[in-house]
Amino acid sequence: MGQKLEAQYQDLIDLVIAGHARESSFRALLILLKGAPDSRVIIEALTQITPVSIETEALKREAADLLELSGEDDHADLWRPTQETADNVVHIQNPETPLRTINASGVTFADIGGLEDVKKQVRRRIINPFTGKRDLFRKFKRKAGGGVLMYGPPGCGKTMLAKALATECNARFYNIRASDVLDKYVGVAEKTIRDIFANARAQKPVVLFFDEVEALAQRRQMDTTAKINTTVSALLTEMDGFSEDNDGVLFLGATNVPWSLDSAFRRPGRFDRSIFVPPPDKVARGFILGRLLQDRPTASGLNVAQIVDKTSGLSGADLSAVVDTAIDIAIEDSASVTELEPLNNAHFKEALKEVKSSVGEWLGQARSFADYANQDGMYDDLAVFLKKYAR
Repeated sequence: MGQKLEAQYQDLIDLVIAGHARESSFRALLILLKGAPDSRVIIEALTQITPVSIETEALKREAADLLELSGEDDHADLWRPTQETADNVVHIQNPETPLRTINASGVTFADIGGLEDVKKQVRRRIINPFTGKRDLFRKFKRKAGGGVLMYGPPGCGKTMLAKALATECNARFYNIRASDVLDKYVGVAEKTIRDIFANARAQKPVVLFFDEVEALAQRRQMDTTAKINTTVSALLTEMDGFSEDNDGVLFLGATNVPWSLDSAFRRPGRFDRSIFVPPPDKVARGFILGRLLQDRPTASGLNVAQIVDKTSGLSGADLSAVVDTAIDIAIEDSASVTELEPLNNAHFKEALKEVKSSVGEWLGQARSFADYANQDGMYDDLAVFLKKYAR
């Protein structure tokens, strides 16, 4: 390395090293580095700064993510804050309780490429109320709770974001599935919902994660069965918390079809905040492909940047399918374990012919809602994305 950095980078680095408004200067540097023209700039900049001089762990994580994305894993480890295992695994005394801790498997935000704006919103709306800024929320008399709805096309990281939250959020984190609630017998689902919320209120702070929430919160209609209507009504009543205090209970929903939710769930105190989780952008695709290709036999001339450019519009799940298909082709081309054919550009060229985007139909459907059903501003982020990226 050793090449001289442009003044815009070096001036901020010098301010950080000198200690002049260190944290704000470092934050400005990170923002600048996210738009850096190549990995060399990121590595050259961050290796000049001593990690212990930065106190904010969130900034350290961002630096580590940038270094890891640049292929500098050793330096990334130096920046990575020591992960403290959150005490969010609960042993419930009642074995019949419907609450279940989510299986996070140690996933953190560092394992999710790109989606920086989404992660920023998640930190502000979900993590901050339950972690280091809890006292500030109390000072401002701001309740830690309410509801956040994550929506977007399938395979783009909504459930993975929830798993990262389970690791990083200083709260008990429960995964509520429709199969845990719905029952063929009248009244059972309503009782289950009451039990879920009663257990959650007894163990605050708690995040209740409803994956594929549309199965529980679907629109009520005159011709809909009474069982569905009463289940939705019971869930709305518990989320309102009229008879109980829901402060310290946050509802996190994930759905591919936000337009199928009953409109009553959009009222304050329910799912009143929404986060659009888009398909991965160029940086995210590079990150995902890097992770997928890790420890795989690859040819020295494999052009990952070219693959990134050709996979615009593909979801994370689609990218995984591309890599798997390329691997299948490489296995076919390999004579034996000792004479294997490493993944090369030809394998990916063929794989990209076979794997098509799974989000095109979703984006087409979503466009009509962003254009004609966005009176309350719920789809503002989606509209911006469609205008900027959709073809």
